Amino acid sequence: MSEISPSSRYQQEIFSSLDDQVDQDSIVRIIDKAVDIVTNDLIKGKQKQNEVGRPEYPKRGLLKLYLYGYMNRVKSSRKLERECKLNIEVMWLMGKLQPDHWTISKFRKDNTEEIKATIKSFNKFLIESQYIDGKTIVIDGTKLKANASSSGNMNIEEISERLEDIESKIVYYLENFNQNDEFDQEKEKISELRKEKEELEKQIDQLKKQNKKVYVKADPDSNIIRTKEGTRAAYNAQISCDAKHKLIVATDVSSQSNDFSQLGNMYEKSKEMLQGKKPEEIVADAGYYSPELIQEIEEEEKIKTFVAELPEQNKGEFRYDKKKDEYTCTQGKQLRFEKAKLNTRGRKTRYYRCNECSGCAIKNQCTTSSKGRIKIRYINQDFRDSYREKMRDEQSREKIRLRKTIVEHPIGTIKLWLGKNPLLLRGIEKVKTEIRLVSLSYNLLRIYNIDGFYRLMNKLNKYTLQPT
Repeated sequence: MSEISPSSRYQQEIFSSLDDQVDQDSIVRIIDKAVDIVTNDLIKGKQKQNEVGRPEYPKRGLLKLYLYGYMNRVKSSRKLERECKLNIEVMWLMGKLQPDHWTISKFRKDNTEEIKATIKSFNKFLIESQYIDGKTIVIDGTKLKANASSSGNMNIEEISERLEDIESKIVYYLENFNQNDEFDQEKEKISELRKEKEELEKQIDQLKKQNKKVYVKADPDSNIIRTKEGTRAAYNAQISCDAKHKLIVATDVSSQSNDFSQLGNMYEKSKEMLQGKKPEEIVADAGYYSPELIQEIEEEEKIKTFVAELPEQNKGEFRYDKKKDEYTCTQGKQLRFEKAKLNTRGRKTRYYRCNECSGCAIKNQCTTSSKGRIKIRYINQDFRDSYREKMRDEQSREKIRLRKTIVEHPIGTIKLWLGKNPLLLRGIEKVKTEIRLVSLSYNLLRIYNIDGFYRLMNKLNKYTLQPT
């Protein structure tokens, strides 16, 4: 068989524009139109006017560049700079502008509020175009490796030891100073040690405030978290997803290793991004099981919640007598109220102890304590018991089963796009911007895949953003 011959590299072409070289149904045309519509004056109106030097690159163009980059797994500013010179679609999108990598990187770092406002405007389009109905919101989290090395990190004990070492060195140099008139070099060392001491004291305060055990030198906002790839400096990225089309409603980033306190936070974030509209129900896995937060959302916000229950920690069966305020075990022995206190998570609890365990036939199966079996009862125990019963019915079980099919789709896609080293920026606010940008890219590509080019473009052309 004969081979197809390539065209001559030296053949001159005329009557061909840049637009002719981009497919009429290319995603770049959707990106271009969507950003122009939903940004309105959020970005364009805040463009700086420099009196000297070259004019700034348009922020809308840089936003479009990032959206295209994330969709195609090109996220570094240096690679995006290269795309502006080589990729026909990017040339069309940028109007042949070729910003350097520093300009591209600076846009992502310095426009956190404008990017957040743009996403909120885009969510308004998604709601009004009925891509999002806001009825069922599914929440989940994923751990993302921070842009930080594991070397140089210290826990509170190591920092304290270093502080003691610094103190002894300062004392040593001061004693030498009293004996030596030529002390310029030692004086400089003391100054450096005092600066290090001040920084270490700040680190200890920060760890205590954030309830963290390890100070990550390269990115202090991150935390040492156990991930599927091992224990490393990481962030806990949170996502709420609308059940209708698996579109992302809201995102957030935490340095906490678990999702325990995130249910209420993500509900508030979701409500904000839904233009104040309350969802009808919230679904989450067992990592979000916080009966106090669930009770608050169900009773105060009047929203159904379906959060997978954690297994009971107490062994054995006990019957509670509300009038006597005591428990009875399977052997007919009483556990009477002993004390009330806050547990490690700040929950109000009441402790009941059995003083008749000695000689019990099943004592070894029930407790190892020589003082007798303890049963814990929470202040909101009645709600906890009723909620556990609710979560064991078939409807609730089905909600939990469907959770994976909804929220794990966007999380899996985002992790694939971000790659092995997902985060390029340091500091929690900048990381939040990274997650917002990749989530906006996901939503835009998702509705492109749902409706196709022409139907989606028709909706964008008809849409007019009203001022909020």
